[in-house]
Amino acid sequence: MRHAMKIFGTAMVSFALAGGVAHADELAGYQAIPLTNGPNRVRLQGHDVTVVLASRENFNAHGFTLATFYLRDKGDDGKEAWSLLPVFEKQKGEENEQYGVTISGGADCVLHDIRLLSGGKDQPALLIVANRELGQSYADDAPVHFDYYALTENEEGVPGHPAFYFRATHSTKARANYCDVNDAFKKELHLGQ
Repeated sequence: MRHAMKIFGTAMVSFALAGGVAHADELAGYQAIPLTNGPNRVRLQGHDVTVVLASRENFNAHGFTLATFYLRDKGDDGKEAWSLLPVFEKQKGEENEQYGVTISGGADCVLHDIRLLSGGKDQPALLIVANRELGQSYADDAPVHFDYYALTENEEGVPGHPAFYFRATHSTKARANYCDVNDAFKKELHLGQ
């Protein structure tokens, strides 16, 4: 059975990678979408998408924010409906579904953060998740990895996948070590806040 997943605007996503190292030029034509706490309404590839950032305080330096994604589309009955827009990542060759992405860190540095990018009409929307290894402590400079996800449509209704979702495409590693992943976003991918 043929499994066709359409990535908006292209048959395939191709990125110029040199040994898996992050490069800002692979994001030419993309526009970063600023996100704030609460609901953020955006248009991605002609669809209404709401990104909700909600904080989870725990009264120490390690509270976190959860980002969840929702897409308004037509339901099975033809009426407009909101659908969860999950993130499918690959770990050890297996595809895992997540219902949100965590933004977190400590008092000194952010260890996990995201950037949402619009590709206009011709390129798929991208979600980039930056994760820093813990190292010896929360305040250390350590390797940062960028995981890329493309907004994908399950046109043929392949079982196990929703109509729309973010699909893992590739990962890159920052050239330098960082304490805060936002510094890595700014210096390596030119995606400052």
